[in-house]
Amino acid sequence: MAKEFTDDENDIHVWAATEDEVVEDAREQLDAAGVEMDESAIRERIAIIPSPRRIKSGTDGVFDERRRRGGERTAQDVVESGMDVGLGTGSTTAWAVAEIGRLLREGELEDVRGVATSLQSHELAKETGIPLVNLDEVTELDVTIDGADQYSEEEPTVIKGGGGAHAREKIIDAMADRLVIATDEEKATDPLDYPVPVEVMPDAREVVAEDLRDVGGDPELRMAERKDGPLFTANGNLVIDCDFGGLDDTSGTARDIEQIPGVLEHGIFLDMVDDVYLGTEDDVETVSF
Repeated sequence: MAKEFTDDENDIHVWAATEDEVVEDAREQLDAAGVEMDESAIRERIAIIPSPRRIKSGTDGVFDERRRRGGERTAQDVVESGMDVGLGTGSTTAWAVAEIGRLLREGELEDVRGVATSLQSHELAKETGIPLVNLDEVTELDVTIDGADQYSEEEPTVIKGGGGAHAREKIIDAMADRLVIATDEEKATDPLDYPVPVEVMPDAREVVAEDLRDVGGDPELRMAERKDGPLFTANGNLVIDCDFGGLDDTSGTARDIEQIPGVLEHGIFLDMVDDVYLGTEDDVETVSF
């Protein structure tokens, strides 16, 4: 997580990795604007926020007001005291995690436990103060708030796996009585056409790729961004991103992938979504199924 100072009246917004850095930067901007504010008042206005350095979309994605608005509203609307909550992955969901932490710290929520879908969401939850439990300690969840690489307004299905955590995400999403997707309006597409992430056994990558071609896909092994070679998932497997074009038969494509030996999981979350919260330029809209 990072820290943010906000003074809307004077249009001053400062973020940094530590609170001391934020105080120093905020002081500089306040002085430049001729605003008097002592250190204690500055610290009172500092909030915990997702760190752009830890999220794939970076600064522009994390500070997109649509994503911030959508994530915070999702947490406010769907999480209640006493719930066990699946904590998803992504720039919009990160704001939901941060908001759950704030509501707990300020006493607006009590006795909420989280189950993280990835290391990213685990670290975010830990830093914002959400009590965590391991996946194998629970068998059901009240709600999961998760993100999506692409969602449909016509069917309760999303494509996920851009971060390579879709196997664990699908387990946690399926455990929830209610799956809520927190995203923004740009990710809506009908039919879905985002390349489907397919997690495969490393030694089976070539034969799986050939089988994916046979069912109409154009497979490409996902490469790591900050090291040489392919990306390995937390489960020690590889990811093949498979472009099927527009998915006119989503369930049929999902079934075709599942029948390929060597496939561990894929990123089509079929008929799993209950609600979508999407941040827009000035509001938050919802789609329910």
